[in-house]
Amino acid sequence: MAGQRSRITRSALVHGQPLMKELDEFTPPEIKKTMQETRGGSFIPGEIMVGLEKMSSKLKIKGAPQALLAAFGLGEGEVCQIDVKESHQDEDGNKFAVAYSLTGEIITVTESASKMGELPDQELEMSVRAYKKVESGKTIYEINRNAQILNLGNGDLMAEHRRNIGMS
Repeated sequence: MAGQRSRITRSALVHGQPLMKELDEFTPPEIKKTMQETRGGSFIPGEIMVGLEKMSSKLKIKGAPQALLAAFGLGEGEVCQIDVKESHQDEDGNKFAVAYSLTGEIITVTESASKMGELPDQELEMSVRAYKKVESGKTIYEINRNAQILNLGNGDLMAEHRRNIGMS
């Protein structure tokens, strides 16, 4: 069994702006099911999934250029595309390619306190509409609100439901 992993390198493309050394932190969306209690005539209650909670993501960037920060001011109907690629290696020397693809809207830009002798940084938070995570060619997650795709690693849970309403 493989041991602990280490992130070796990563790069990002944020709304067409390439980042490598500037990308300080990346927080992918938390995938959390929305559950509702069921009981009916049952003595023992249960729960059933009724959807997913809304997704958000964060990037912390050192010295973000103006062209990247302009993604905050995108017009109505425009979306920001963020692609992050990482290379990992475990204790046994196995290497893994991890890719994140997010589509959504930048909802906040927070600038760090201005201190002499420190690099300026900005934190961008995104409301995520579509999210895909792939590891070494295998889909871990693929979620797309507009296309009604929900793949949590074992196939698209919405495929038959889309067919049932005429969405192919």
